[in-house]
Amino acid sequence: QILCITCDNASSNDTMVEVLSDLIPSFPGDPNHAWCFNHVIALVAKSLIHQFDVPKGMADVALDKAERE
Repeated sequence: QILCITCDNASSNDTMVEVLSDLIPSFPGDPNHAWCFNHVIALVAKSLIHQFDVPKGMADVALDKAERE
């Protein structure tokens, strides 16, 4: 008996949960699919940090400016 499936946000995992619900009659599928909290936090952190990225080709200029200061 399967109570819950915990996995990351990859679409292949969504497909896996659907197939399992077809193969195992006692598994309800999507209602018992939980996403890994650590993976969700990592995705949020990555999107927040992304706003501080230096555009390509501007890294040398940004470094020179930081060194002057």
